[in-house]
Amino acid sequence: MKSRLSFLILALSLASCQSNLTNVSPEVKVPIKAGELPAESFAKQPLFEKMKWSRDGKTTAYIQNDSGKSTLITTDLYDGQTHKVFQTENKDLFIKDFSWVNNERLLVKIEYYGKVNYSGLNDLKFYESTLFAVNKDGTQPKRDLIWLDESDILSLYRDNFTLINDDPNHVFIENDKSHPGKPDVYKLDVYTGSLEKLVVNDGWVRDWVYDRQGNVRVASGYKGTTYTVAHRFNSTNDWKTLSENESFKVLGFDENPDILYITAPYNGRASVFKLNLKTNARELVLADKDYDIVGSLIRSSDRKQVIGINYLDSAAKVIYFDPDAKELQRKIDKILPTTGNIFISSFQKNHLVYSSNTNIAPRYYLYDETTNTVEDVAEAYPDLKKELLTESKQVLIRSRDGINMEAYLTQPSKNKGKPAPTIIFPHGGPWSRDFNTFDTWTQLFANRGWNVLQVNFRGSTGFGETYLKQGFKQWGLKMQDDIVDATKWTINNNIADKQKICIVGASYGGYAALMGVIKYPDLYQCAVSFAAVTDLTQLVKSFNDPRYVDSKVNSKMVENRIGDWWSDSERLKATSPVNLTKNLTKPLLIAHGLEDRTVPVSHSRKLVSELKDNDYKNFGNCFPHPTLKINKKTLDSFFYDKKLFLLSCRKIPSDRPLIRHCSDLA
Repeated sequence: MKSRLSFLILALSLASCQSNLTNVSPEVKVPIKAGELPAESFAKQPLFEKMKWSRDGKTTAYIQNDSGKSTLITTDLYDGQTHKVFQTENKDLFIKDFSWVNNERLLVKIEYYGKVNYSGLNDLKFYESTLFAVNKDGTQPKRDLIWLDESDILSLYRDNFTLINDDPNHVFIENDKSHPGKPDVYKLDVYTGSLEKLVVNDGWVRDWVYDRQGNVRVASGYKGTTYTVAHRFNSTNDWKTLSENESFKVLGFDENPDILYITAPYNGRASVFKLNLKTNARELVLADKDYDIVGSLIRSSDRKQVIGINYLDSAAKVIYFDPDAKELQRKIDKILPTTGNIFISSFQKNHLVYSSNTNIAPRYYLYDETTNTVEDVAEAYPDLKKELLTESKQVLIRSRDGINMEAYLTQPSKNKGKPAPTIIFPHGGPWSRDFNTFDTWTQLFANRGWNVLQVNFRGSTGFGETYLKQGFKQWGLKMQDDIVDATKWTINNNIADKQKICIVGASYGGYAALMGVIKYPDLYQCAVSFAAVTDLTQLVKSFNDPRYVDSKVNSKMVENRIGDWWSDSERLKATSPVNLTKNLTKPLLIAHGLEDRTVPVSHSRKLVSELKDNDYKNFGNCFPHPTLKINKKTLDSFFYDKKLFLLSCRKIPSDRPLIRHCSDLA
């Protein structure tokens, strides 16, 4: 195996030598101070990602991001022969993911921007997706597996496929060509593209689950506004309701087709159960007293037997049920004790391992079980060396009304023991959460000398339903108070210099950044707002758009979590930054992607318009900054186009590039 590995390492090393990715245009190049890494080192995509072995262990496939392009590459582990099987410049097409269907053929998910040509729908922005199949040597490409025409333009399901055990030529695919948003189930031939319809949607199903024997067994979706899960034993049976509870989620089938793994509430947290479909008996498999278990099943190499579960508590966690797998994890963790280590591919006694930590950028290793040794395979971020990164630690912060909030503090060593410049970095969503894992944004801030605090305020997911619901209808209110309490915690614990605190965020985090300087101008010296929600009334109304699938479900959800645009109108207006610009007096940086599919750029534009109307005291010196060269993948879900709406509300001298200026705002 080592001889095979050497070919892989050589191929990857040669590829990395060619890397010269720069996402920032020359006009905004940043001068580097001693001890700093270029901003591009944090902004660029990982050099290697999604590395996977074929099941026979002969070939590895991976995505290489180089010079703005993403390339799907395969390497033969015996002779070292490498093939570029698909490449995109990340302008119109993006590689979303890929899978080995058999030892020779790959199925690739391709994503691109939707174009709406219908009257009255021209304002809708969304993604389209399709599938591309190709052999590992680049031969027999099949680019039109999912054929499209103009009538399919609002289709939501085109790349949702599931591998079929013991069938190397077909996959299950969910396609809503007949009725947008309501997928039927087909069997797709990955060589010819032929489709065989297996199940017709009754009109309410959004997702399907298959047993390990290759049968369509579970359906889930919304009947009206009720989340429903139904089941059948075989294709001749009627569907029977399993649950009408949103908290009931399906993970997948055991090798025994009568046993279904699910998550359901237990002691206030989402926990894993085995459900016997014949007797309806449940057996608790895994529960965590602090966290919801939101993850996926780990299966044996034949994809049949369930051997464990991976999920996230404060960081990545793997729980194995199988004794041999448990022992294997113990051995790799002993060899690599400072990282979280996940087995991603295995063949016989050799295993491909993905490792990382808060201050250790992701990398791939080969673990040889026979010799109990590891060898380096590839680094995802070769420029980001451990000695230049900062470890994060978990802390517990108590809110003013007694809620314990999990948070993560990243503190450069030179700042310890004394008050220092600090960034408060609330997450987006807000129905998501931060994890104590490797994060390029946080590491960039720390590399520039800032402390960084990420707090999971009430309303964050992963800490139980009660904690989630405590954030309902609390935008700008108790959720904002939590962030303020966390900020004051940094001051009281001699972490933050109270004269140098900046609040930074994107999406909901951008909203929280704006509300921070609006409500507490004496606490924060500046704010950076990326892709922010600025108008809650506009946000709520957008979820009520009847053109979207499940618009009634979305409307009900938003009414419960944010509010009703009519009955809660006064509160929504009173907690919308766009209506509070008279209270904005601190330096402010606003950035928004022109093609943002999540939060329309109109939110930031309306805010800027109001700032102008209200003579924002620093606004006279504001101006649009030179456009940054950013592709869709560079800044994840917030920026979707090379164009960037960017405006700084403090004069930036021409010899001081934007990023350097931002780091000195406080």
